[in-house]
Amino acid sequence: MDPILTASSEEIEAALHHFTMEVAGIRAGRANPSLIENIPVSAYGGVMKLNELGNISAPQPTLLTVSVWDASILDNVIKAIQEANLGLNPSNEGILIRLPIPSLTAERREEFIKLLHQKIEQARVEIRQIRGDFRNGWKKEQDNGQISEDEFFRRERLLQELVDKKIMEVEQIGKSKEEALTQI
Repeated sequence: MDPILTASSEEIEAALHHFTMEVAGIRAGRANPSLIENIPVSAYGGVMKLNELGNISAPQPTLLTVSVWDASILDNVIKAIQEANLGLNPSNEGILIRLPIPSLTAERREEFIKLLHQKIEQARVEIRQIRGDFRNGWKKEQDNGQISEDEFFRRERLLQELVDKKIMEVEQIGKSKEEALTQI
């Protein structure tokens, strides 16, 4: 990869990673630890992710369990799961929290598909915004005589190829998640 694109590529990769994490949180009716692992929980005077406070497992296709390492934060974990608005009803069993995963209704699937399409569009916009920011920086360099017009267009072309490739990845991730959401 061209060294000029390293910074833009890193920013685009970060945006793609963020999108992937957001999509993983949309549930498809099967128990998957990624559904809850990034839920923010108030603990120890700060906010931590759920996966930093205990073990999350899926012992059955319709059940998630969270084994909290410190029983003193159990109520905070339950409250955070309820506030995440995922339609999950945690039950407390000592230091183990059981989360039965209800099957998705057709209406709920449609809501999740709409949410998925919003996340896809947000990711596209974010990647295009990164492209615009770098392009504007290069335009200023060109205007100040730091780079030639040919160099500007070369960078712009390379960046556009990268953006097209990453937007295609976003589309693929979205398509596979939509397929998972429509399967019963």
